[in-house]
Amino acid sequence: MARVYVGYEPYGLDKIDDELIQFVFDVVVSLTKLHTGSEVGLILTTDRQMQKLNKKYRGEDNSTNILSFAYTETTPEEFRDVGDKHYLGDIFISRTRLKKDAKEERVSDKEKFVHLFAHGLLHLAGIHHHGVRETAEMEGLEDKVIELVLSA
Repeated sequence: MARVYVGYEPYGLDKIDDELIQFVFDVVVSLTKLHTGSEVGLILTTDRQMQKLNKKYRGEDNSTNILSFAYTETTPEEFRDVGDKHYLGDIFISRTRLKKDAKEERVSDKEKFVHLFAHGLLHLAGIHHHGVRETAEMEGLEDKVIELVLSA
């Protein structure tokens, strides 16, 4: 069974709980070629922490709403545990930025969370937005995840 390891205290959001987080992951797993035993880490944090991570790992000295770090990208092969073969990586989401973006886009925090988490999961699944076609594919999948999760 796919599993999400969550770290969000004290940065949790109303109506975002472990059950919703797991459901979003399960939907993404079902729409992609991810293994049903896939695992991912999710951390809800502050803009300040996001800026530090973005600067350290991406070379950009600003905050962002989401960062995804593939396990294979951050852990050299010789240090990977054999039991971790289905661990995809970690997703960091800025609680502050999520709330700001939701307000600007006139959507609920829940909808924005589902969008951002799905976006990060798709990156960890190897789906990116480098060109027009890839962007359209990724956005289509994000829309499908939002639709399936919010209509449940």
